[in-house]
Amino acid sequence: MKKREGQGWIVNLWLIIRWPLVLAFTAFAFVVFLVGIMSALGYQGSTPLRAVSANNKLWTDFEKLFKQAKGAPYFWYDNVAPPQKYGLVKFDKRLIRALTYLSQQKDAKCGWNGQHQKIGLKVGGPVDSDLSYQIGNLRSVSTLYRGVGVRIVAADEIKCTIICQDGIPHVFDQKLIELSQSKTLSPDKPYDQRMCHVTCAVDYYPYSPVDAPSDEITHPVSAQMVSSYDPGEFDYQTIAENGKKAAVYKAVQIGYELMQIDEAGCEKATGNKGFNRAIPNTIIFPRWIMSMMGDDWQKFLDLAKLRFPYNFQKGSPLAGLAYDPLLDYKGLHLNY
Repeated sequence: MKKREGQGWIVNLWLIIRWPLVLAFTAFAFVVFLVGIMSALGYQGSTPLRAVSANNKLWTDFEKLFKQAKGAPYFWYDNVAPPQKYGLVKFDKRLIRALTYLSQQKDAKCGWNGQHQKIGLKVGGPVDSDLSYQIGNLRSVSTLYRGVGVRIVAADEIKCTIICQDGIPHVFDQKLIELSQSKTLSPDKPYDQRMCHVTCAVDYYPYSPVDAPSDEITHPVSAQMVSSYDPGEFDYQTIAENGKKAAVYKAVQIGYELMQIDEAGCEKATGNKGFNRAIPNTIIFPRWIMSMMGDDWQKFLDLAKLRFPYNFQKGSPLAGLAYDPLLDYKGLHLNY
């Protein structure tokens, strides 16, 4: 009888606490599930790495895009490539997909109908993120370090044509466009300013110089939201001022291309939907570029509300389109 009496209060206690325990465990599991879903979708601005094998065709095909030429524009800035360990490359498959798309020629509605010739990629960085973060959020591990992010620090060229007394235009100079406020271009190539005139433009040689490649003398057509940033043709002596405008133009162009990646006729004829979408979770502009965009920055934010999935632009504090003062000297950032 004593044994049964002892068991009786234990049973009674279990009967009292079992449902609260079940409810507490269910609530905990639900919270863990939600956190996992938020992490997988990138609501917190980033997702786990989807690494690629070094001998995978996806990676070997991507390596073929590193020739600094139209259709193969890439180079690793500072000669720092993604690290490899145990046959895996620490570089996300989705980054490869987005960058492959950027290298291709597309319709002007996707950004422009030209083709990138030089794009500098930066993956080296500290373990801790060098992005700004909101008060109350701990600084996360860098998306560059984890392999789910990359920075575009240079994009394409300013091309310059010289015309002297004979009236025949010739190729004169080319300048890589750096997406950094600290990089100022200068008219440092000498020429006779009394007898000759040098005119520059972004992506093409003005006045069709006789020694320029045929595909580099035509001005590409950009989407309406992009074309207004094109500095047009300008004198070589003003390349410092117009070099900054060219950097804004290229950042806007690439940002627009990335936001259009899922639209029909851009990456794919039918577009990308559902889990096949390819837009980065986060696109971050340098603050100085955002400032030079002025009121047009709001137009980009309005487009982002339409393009980013899962209501990221309105609902997530860390994902979507943004600007960051800590990137003023580091380029256009994107990550998954």
